[in-house]
Amino acid sequence: MKCQSGDVKTVIRGASVWHNGIFEPKDVLVEDGRIAAIADFVEADSGTVVAHADGKYLLPGLVDVHVHMRQPGFDYKETVECATKAAARGGFTTVCAMPNLDPAPDSIEHLAEEEAIIARDARIRVYRPEKS
Repeated sequence: MKCQSGDVKTVIRGASVWHNGIFEPKDVLVEDGRIAAIADFVEADSGTVVAHADGKYLLPGLVDVHVHMRQPGFDYKETVECATKAAARGGFTTVCAMPNLDPAPDSIEHLAEEEAIIARDARIRVYRPEKS
C-alpha cells in the first residue's frame, strides 16, 4: 500500500493484526499516517480508502539495532537511501546506524556530516550515535 499524507483516511480491512499480544482479525483505521482505531469493524465513509488485507498479517514496524549504512566514506558498499529502502521493504520502520564510517562520527563536525546524509536520504527513522 502506498503511503498517504494529508487528511486521507484508510481502513485496512480483514488482516490478522498483532493486537494485545496475539494475532486477531481486525480492521485498522489510519488517519494522517497514524493508527486512529483498531476494531472488529471500522466504518468507512465515502472519502475513506479501503485496503482489503484478507489472509495478510499486520504487525508493528520492526526495529533493527545493528545496521551498517556505510555513508559517508564507503558509498560503493551501500548508501543511506539504499539501506533504508531495503529496511522498509522488509517491514522495518526504524534502524540504528553503526559508526564504522569514514570519517568516523567522533566529533561534532563528522557527526554533522552523517546527520546531513540521513536527513537528506533516509526513507525511515534512523538513530545514530548521540553527540556527547
